[in-house]
Amino acid sequence: MDLHVNKARNHVGIREAIYSGAIFLETQLKTGQQLRDFAKHTIAQVLGPDVDPLVLHTQLSVKEFVTTVSRIKSQFTNSAEVKAIIRDFILELGENPADYLFDVPRLRVVPHYDYLHAGVSYAYKPHRDTWYGSVQCQLNTWMPVFGVTPDQTMSINPEYFSLPVKNSSVDWQLTEWINKERWKASQELTEETRVHPVPLESLNTSNELRIGLNGGEMIVFSGTHLHGTVPNRSGNTRFSVDFRLMHIEDLKAGRGAVNVDNGCPDPEAGFSDYFHADSFHRFQEVLT
Repeated sequence: MDLHVNKARNHVGIREAIYSGAIFLETQLKTGQQLRDFAKHTIAQVLGPDVDPLVLHTQLSVKEFVTTVSRIKSQFTNSAEVKAIIRDFILELGENPADYLFDVPRLRVVPHYDYLHAGVSYAYKPHRDTWYGSVQCQLNTWMPVFGVTPDQTMSINPEYFSLPVKNSSVDWQLTEWINKERWKASQELTEETRVHPVPLESLNTSNELRIGLNGGEMIVFSGTHLHGTVPNRSGNTRFSVDFRLMHIEDLKAGRGAVNVDNGCPDPEAGFSDYFHADSFHRFQEVLT
């Protein structure tokens, strides 16, 4: 695996590098700082200026926490401002927004593990996004809003990029998730009862990559990398932002990372969630 530090801007062949497993760590992106600042602004709008978001879970019941966090997440994801930042992120990389689609950005809120690790704060087991119906050409981004240590961050296990993992994706459908399961997140207050695609074998975690980041610093990597949520036992709530990009011509041509173990049968079910990065119009083209 190649790790590139502050090399994404105007990188010739960045998509091909990511499709081959390369990871880009970006600490100086202007749009990363803008995304961080907008997330902080959204959090403060909902919580008020006198609430410390890092200890929010110590001040609310789980039910109140879920209600509050759901408001923050919805307000952030559905804003016009965050879509404009994603467009500008593509421009900052030296790419043309007209060539890209994006999935709606998510603001993730992960409190101390023993307080809540289900529903709106689900701690994702190691997975590939492709198991969840993502396409092979998906480019992932992840950044903390506030600084995180390696025991609060997300994990990537590059050893498995080209190594198959026995998993349950063949028995999991994105259509079912969208229609029946995704909206139940706010109901999961004690344990996660929704079915997720998960590994069906033990994993070697000795080569797992956990990067401590400052707020606004970003990792860009392939959606086919095996990654997950590090159980947060830090005592603080973790806020992070992620969004996904798809190059339109790569999507149409079937280019992307090699599929080593994904069995999800209906990735096209997610196409209605994609937006054109230049116009913000929904992507409705049927691929054949």
